Parts: sequence; C-alpha cells; structure tokens
Amino acid sequence: MMEQELNKVLGERFGKTIEEACMEEIYHALLTIVKGKMKDLTPNTGSRKLYYISAEFLIGKLLSNNLINLGLFDETAEVLKKHGIDIADIEEAELEPSLGNGGLGRLAACFLDSIATLKLPGDGVGLNYHDGLFKQTFADHKQREEKNPWMTGDDWLTRTDVHFEVPFKDLTVTSTMYDIDVPGYEGGKNSLHLFDLDSVDESIIHDGIEFDKEDIRRGLTLFLYPDDSDEKGQLLRIYQQYFMVSNAA
Repeated sequence: MMEQELNKVLGERFGKTIEEACMEEIYHALLTIVKGKMKDLTPNTGSRKLYYISAEFLIGKLLSNNLINLGLFDETAEVLKKHGIDIADIEEAELEPSLGNGGLGRLAACFLDSIATLKLPGDGVGLNYHDGLFKQTFADHKQREEKNPWMTGDDWLTRTDVHFEVPFKDLTVTSTMYDIDVPGYEGGKNSLHLFDLDSVDESIIHDGIEFDKEDIRRGLTLFLYPDDSDEKGQLLRIYQQYFMVSNAA
C-alpha cells in the first residue's frame, strides 16, 4: 500500500519512481502522504479543552514520529529498504522546525504528544518563528551566527483562515494562524496553533542575525528569543509575548 502511494505521489509531483527519486523528493512525497492521512484523523473532543501556551515548542523533525503514531513506520522503512534506501537518510533530508531551543520547549512538545495519545482535547499555542534561534557557522576561525530558515512552503505548516487584530499602543497588527497536526499514537489528533504576521520580512536581516528590532510589523516573529541586551530587544520580546497571549485568548 505504502509503496503504491509513494510511487503515485512521486510520479505526480516529480515524474519519478522510488528508484529514480533523490532523498529530498522521497521526503517531500512522504510528507504529502502523511499530511493527508493526518488530515483524515478524528480530532479529540470533550466537554473541556486544554490550551498549552508556550514561547517555544521543540518538536524536532516530525516525519518518523508521525509515521510511528500512524502505525506506518515499519511498513515505510521496509518499502524503502526494498529499494536500497535507509529511512535514516530520508530523515536527514527534513529541515527541523525552528520553534524551540531548550528543555522547556522539549517538555512542551512532549506534553502535546502525550495529550494527543491519551485522546484528550488539548492544543498548543505559540509563535511561528521564521528563523528560530540561529545557525552556528565558522569563518576565519571565528563563530558566526546565521539565520536558520526552515519554512519552504512544503512543510508541516497549514495556513488557516483564522485572523485576529492585536492592538499595541502605537499600532494594530493582524495575525494569521498556522496549524501543525499532532497525531496521537494509534488514533486521534490535536493541533499546534502558531501565530504569525504576513508582513514579516526576512530581507531585513543583515550581518548574520542583525535586524531593526523596532520594526514590529516586519520583525515580530523573525527569531526565537531575539537579543534582549538592549531596551529595543527587551521591548520586542514583550511585543512577542503580548501578541502570543492575545491570540491565544
């Protein structure tokens, strides 16, 4: 079944078979298949619903986790092995969502997995950071921080038609909500709701990870934990947190 689906999607999207496709193409085909199957899952419902609001969700790479929860990992691994491909090589082709950094972000992600697996109605709420914290590179034997983009337009994010107006003291912005499905193990699903601004512009980043921290419309969700060593950075973090909890409310 998985072999037929994979060949079908690869043929439709890339005009290739499993043998002809590269690792990235197979990954994107599997992403398409898995997102479709998660869309068909029944959302967890109940008389009450939990919302877990967090500045970060360190969800990690999702392909294998989602395949496991859907009961498709072993079948997929066998299909790939049959064609001489290690599923670990497909995992390497996936960009990691830059939505978390440390222990609290990992704990938040684990809560979401557990809540979904227990089939309890509960969603996460956070921000859709475009470039996460930073990517470390080295030049002339010195560390350099670079932006770490992960959104490609073909990822786990699903844009919704949910929008809210969030007023600040000197401007009002309109949010857009993106969803990532969180499947439970062997059935049910919840969602991770991530809020963003359509006006955010990665072109304002320069010299590594520098940008105008006063340009709220274009820079609000560029980075997780923007530098707060000055007042501009401290205010930007307040803007981020206020934006997040206002949308959650």
